[in-house]
Amino acid sequence: MQLIRKYGQISKITMANSLVYFWNFLGKNIFFIFIMFIYLMLWKAIYSEKGALVGGLTLNQMIWYLVVTELITLSRTEVHLQVNEDVKSGNIAYLLNKPYNYVLYCFSYFLGEVGVKLLTNGIIGILVGLIYVGTLQGFNFAHLPFIFLSLMVGCFINFFIYISLALTSFWFEENSAFFWIYSKLIFTLGGMLMPIELFPNWLKNISQYLPFAYVTYVPGKLAVDFSFSAFYKGFGIQIIYLIGFFLLAMILYRKGAKNLNVNGG
Repeated sequence: MQLIRKYGQISKITMANSLVYFWNFLGKNIFFIFIMFIYLMLWKAIYSEKGALVGGLTLNQMIWYLVVTELITLSRTEVHLQVNEDVKSGNIAYLLNKPYNYVLYCFSYFLGEVGVKLLTNGIIGILVGLIYVGTLQGFNFAHLPFIFLSLMVGCFINFFIYISLALTSFWFEENSAFFWIYSKLIFTLGGMLMPIELFPNWLKNISQYLPFAYVTYVPGKLAVDFSFSAFYKGFGIQIIYLIGFFLLAMILYRKGAKNLNVNGG
């Protein structure tokens, strides 16, 4: 319990600091409005050519799907960049003696900030969806807790993947390419741009087992086409990936910290 309170305090302080800049976060969401407008124009053109359904979704569902995937992507915090800088600059050596686990500290920081970002992005996302295509067809508020749970776990997976990539700076002097590659994989194989049902069968079969789809695609698809069978299957795999990337981050940190101590860093 003491451990939970310690890291909980970090999250509370971060959230309090973020709330000071609440309107600043809200103002930055002009990009959200712009990118969703581009998506709306693009998919309107596609639906005018293909008909009422594309990938089993109506235009209304497709836009709301993209609202959810963009919400997850834009709610990412930049704490992984600070981790990268701490390791590269050597500042990590001073942090090793602090009375907390560095990875858990970063996660606590992330929790405090992502709550505010999800709130501000969520407000804009809902308004954009309502203005552009109206209310989501067939939406049941009883499913909302399950959708939100999947969305949060998707954000957590995204965090631990980014932290794992940042921690490779213990061994790689320049690792910015890893972040760029991962962002493109989320954009494509993660289904951020379009549901994976629109992929060729061979690529769809591969994508549905890769972690990228469980960051954005699964929460987005549950939001617009919910079923309990899809939730149990998707959420179960999300938990497996979350545990896997959490353990990977912890292993990379411990091995990197050990090497730093052995080499006198």
